[in-house]
Amino acid sequence: MPQIRLLKEPGYIYDLIFIFYLKFNTKLCINNLDSNDKKLSENIKFFNDLLDQFPEISEDLYVFFHAVENGRCFITTQYFNPHKEQFSTTFNFKFLQKELSDKDKIIRNMVRFYFYDLTDEQVDDCVNSSSALFSYIKNSNYGAEIKSKLYEFFHDTEHHIQTLYYELMTKEFMLSQYYEKNYQKILDVYNQTTFETLSKNLKGLDDLNFIKKDNLTLYVSFCLLRKYCMNFFGVQEGVVYLLGYDYFSVLDFVKNKKDLNLLDFGNAICEESRVKILELLLERSEVTCKDLEKIFSFSGSTAYHHITMMTKIGVVKTRNEGKTILYSLNRKYFDAIIDVLSKYSSK
Repeated sequence: MPQIRLLKEPGYIYDLIFIFYLKFNTKLCINNLDSNDKKLSENIKFFNDLLDQFPEISEDLYVFFHAVENGRCFITTQYFNPHKEQFSTTFNFKFLQKELSDKDKIIRNMVRFYFYDLTDEQVDDCVNSSSALFSYIKNSNYGAEIKSKLYEFFHDTEHHIQTLYYELMTKEFMLSQYYEKNYQKILDVYNQTTFETLSKNLKGLDDLNFIKKDNLTLYVSFCLLRKYCMNFFGVQEGVVYLLGYDYFSVLDFVKNKKDLNLLDFGNAICEESRVKILELLLERSEVTCKDLEKIFSFSGSTAYHHITMMTKIGVVKTRNEGKTILYSLNRKYFDAIIDVLSKYSSK
């Protein structure tokens, strides 16, 4: 059976990025937790504790770590994912520092990240002309906050880059101390991880047989802070799995997300009355069947039929308050649907 090689640096740098990502996307990180998990409150506390342990992050770093569509942030997209071929060799904190020492490259990458549909010529215009760049910012579909932060960054890039450089060094030192105290967690899960156990855990998500068949190398790198992550990177000599040390506790949730059926989703929303219910849930957060009867003049059976159909596939979630059932949007379901639909998108 293939041997599994442990890599420290990819997971370590991913955790370093997560310190900042969590700061600027706290609500998103919490919303991505499984709302049905019995450890939900414990996991929220874990995130809040991390914010307390790595405090005082400058707002000037917003554009580097704020999540845009699909949860992507600038640093991960431009300075982590593209270097997957170095994960098993030269990728470490010094490598990241060197990459971020090129100011002109950061500016160009920033334009490409926030305005990904521009041509090379248009990117050149933005780099060489503030008026062209500010025009794209002004006419973009971004909200007022993102536009303001982009104006600030491109008006004084030197200050923002120096702040990024300093804060990365500060938090990296703090993270190294955190790893010294907690690295045994990684060793424990690694010692329990064999090719067979990993294949079993990932069954339904990934098939690892090609690694054995093609005699490839299987690398794993564990995260301590982003403890539930599961990412896969194909590299020249094999594959790298980036896993949170507690990834196996959310496997069922992730597998359920992958098993989403677009036909079920289409059937759930093809009726106009159910679309109106979704709009109501968006407006009111929670409703009861009695609310639906009153607002839409449904009979009891009609209201129950519509809400049950959407609850059954996960579009709507429930909670009990005494004998009353309250219904609300399952936003994680829609996040997952967006992931499923993204393969049909041109972007």
